[in-house]
Formats: sequence, C-alpha cells, structure tokens
Amino acid sequence: MKFYICREKAEPKPFKIAIIGAGPAGLTAAGYLACKGYDVHVYEKMPEGGGMVAFAIPEARIPIRSVREGVKDLGRLGVHFHFRTKVVYDSPRELGDEWAEHFVSLERLLGEFDALLIATGAWKPRKLRTAGVELPGVYDALTLLHHIKMARIGYYSWERIPDLKGRHIVIIGAGYTAVDVAIEARLLGAEKVTMAYRRSLEHSYAETEIRKLIGGGLEFIEYASPVRILGEGKVQGVEFARTKIVEGSVVTTDERFILDADVVAYAIGQLPTNPIREVVCANEKILKEAGIFFAGDVVAPRNIGTAMREGKARAKEIEEWLLSKAPRKVFPVPVTTRLMSSVTNGKC
Repeated sequence: MKFYICREKAEPKPFKIAIIGAGPAGLTAAGYLACKGYDVHVYEKMPEGGGMVAFAIPEARIPIRSVREGVKDLGRLGVHFHFRTKVVYDSPRELGDEWAEHFVSLERLLGEFDALLIATGAWKPRKLRTAGVELPGVYDALTLLHHIKMARIGYYSWERIPDLKGRHIVIIGAGYTAVDVAIEARLLGAEKVTMAYRRSLEHSYAETEIRKLIGGGLEFIEYASPVRILGEGKVQGVEFARTKIVEGSVVTTDERFILDADVVAYAIGQLPTNPIREVVCANEKILKEAGIFFAGDVVAPRNIGTAMREGKARAKEIEEWLLSKAPRKVFPVPVTTRLMSSVTNGKC
C-alpha cells in the first residue's frame, strides 16, 4: 500500500514537523513532507503504523503486509517513527492505549517543532444508549473488529475473541464498519448475519458493499431502530421499533418486532480522539497562528482515499505556511497559552 510516491527527494529544509497519528492521513502527509525535504517525526501509540487500516479493517480487505510495506517505504524516505508513544495533554483513555509505553506532552511538541499535524483518527466508539447494552455478547463494532484484527496479525490470542461459529449475529448500523463486522462474522463461521438500519439501504454510503453481502446471504432490515436488548445473563435478542423518514429525519413509530440474537454488534459511529479534548472548536485563527493543522477522521469520518487526499492537502498547507511565515519559533508562549486557556476554560 503506497501512502506517498516520491519521485525525487528535495534538499533538506530547516524545519521540523511533528505528526500525531500514523493512519492514512498522517502517513500520506508524512510522505509528502519528507519528500519535500522536511524533517518529519510521526508519533503513534500503536506498535506499528497504519491506524485503522492496520488494526481494524479486516485482513481479507487490506492485508497487513501491504500496510507494513507502505510504512517501510516512508522510513526509507526519511520519516522518523516513534511507535508505542502517545501524545498527551488532556486526552481521555481510548482504544489502543494499552500499547503505549512512552508518553510525550503536547506542550513539548509545541516547543520543539515548527508545525504540528494532528491526525489521531476516531478511536472512541459511539455508545449505544439503550437498555441491555451491558449484557454479555453485546459489542461495539470497532472494538470487536480491533480485537479480531489483532488476533489475525498475531498481537492477541484467539481466546480473547468471541466464538461466532454457528451463531446468529445482529449488526446495528449500515456503514463501512458494519460491513466489516459482517465480513468477519462470515469468516469466523457465523450461521446467520442480520444487519438492521434505521433508514433505507439507499441512504447508506456503503450501499454497494452491502448489496454484495446480501447476494452472499446477509439479511438486511430497513427502517428499524433498537429499543432494547433482551436477555437474562447474556444477550438473546433485540427489540426494534419501526421507523419512518419525515422531512429527512428518522421518526420512531409504535410498531415493534424482535430479532433473536446470540451476538449483537452496534456500529453507530466513532468519535474523534484528539490529544487536546474539544480543541476542534477552538478559534481557527489561533490554531493557524500556532501552526496546528488537522487531517482525517479526527475532523470528521473519512474513507481511506479521502483521508489520504486530505493528508496530502494539509501537508501542502503546512509547507505553504512554513515557507511564507519562515518562523524561527512558530509557537510563542502567548499563542500557546491562549490556545490552551480557551480549551481549559471551556470557551469552546
């Protein structure tokens, strides 16, 4: 997997750039900037690069070996990787934190580097808020996919993975994450896979992939929203309410139905995991003054191609900003203080 192709590396430039997060957006930006001659350092809490591509997307879709080859290419280009290293300021705990062995303060990076790109992705699953969600056998899809992928590539024991063989798995949601759960469920021997969505199939941006799965036996239920998860001691089913679309919004009706289930996985989205909690609402002018840029899922959900294009676009902005400002110290104390205080004082 090629994150960036460098035809000819430029002469070294006197600027250092820190990239937080080694997913598709961060790696693409790193490749562009290293090719242009900048000193690029990538900080990543996981043991290797790739982000969700490496640690959540099914091996059947993107083999880990292709991701590793792409990361090695960037290393040969001169990108410095700091794996198992988490950048912290006021970050809450999130998926994958157990791999971090080193912690670097954001303040330190602000002082040592000329520009900073935050591309930490969205590693926090959105919680399903319904009765019964804590029952054994109910999983958020991202964590389930992450654990399966970690087992497939040798980081986890298969004993940590739920046994899906011969089971009926109900998936709530109809995005790419839901699709990936359906793929893995089939590969792990699930007897039946049902996907339920509160809108119609035509409303899903993963419509093409879902239609392929339907052709392979997936049961797809439209206009259904979970009301509660049923079971005693473990999940046994899900009660759904029929929905309808009124002026573009989902409205729940009084009609109910129940699906039996041995396993439930909800894929209702992820939340950005940023080293500065809530920083995305800070004043954009202050961020630009401080030389802080954002790319990928940390801004909003992206597919892989979009994240890579955005990483390259932000890298070009960083280059333009550095060359036009040519700062000796991009992060003066007053600017950094203003940035931090606007977050800690709850102004954004």
